[in-house]
Amino acid sequence: MGYRNYIGSLPKVEYDKIKNLTIDEIRQLKKIDEEDYYIGIHDFDIKELHEFGKYVEFGDEKFYTPFFLNKQVQEHIADEHDFYIVTKEFLKHIIEHYTEVVKKWYEEVLPNNISPKDLTEKQLESVWNHLRSIKSEWCYLTPYNLEKGDEITTSWKYEYSVFELVRLYKHFDFENNIMIYYGY
Repeated sequence: MGYRNYIGSLPKVEYDKIKNLTIDEIRQLKKIDEEDYYIGIHDFDIKELHEFGKYVEFGDEKFYTPFFLNKQVQEHIADEHDFYIVTKEFLKHIIEHYTEVVKKWYEEVLPNNISPKDLTEKQLESVWNHLRSIKSEWCYLTPYNLEKGDEITTSWKYEYSVFELVRLYKHFDFENNIMIYYGY
């Protein structure tokens, strides 16, 4: 399955209860056996909002704020995982990055004033691979899930997921919730 990256949320009321805890206090609260050294992301009630998939290239740590105020706890969890609070600016950064990646790809593959007969073999192969990928997503999977979650699209394709990120950007309740970027 591999390492995957997500955006999730947690009510600020819940966050305020755990943000200053020590490792021992978290174990006590979450009833984690002391012999089980590991405390992980799944020990907290984070609502998954969007899965980025396996490979992300937008990571800019200037947008990351440690989840825990207790440095020891943050280091413990972040040792093997990404686990940070992010803001609306983080979403905007990703949306703009995805937009530029998509534009660049289309400009490289189909520059202005080019006819189909002028396409290079490399351009044709790129278009072909892209169409095969889209066909696979629509014919063998689906880029959405009507039953699970609030996501509009479950696709990892930048062309689709940018719209999911715009939805989150416009509708996430930052006043009452924190947004979390995490990976495991």
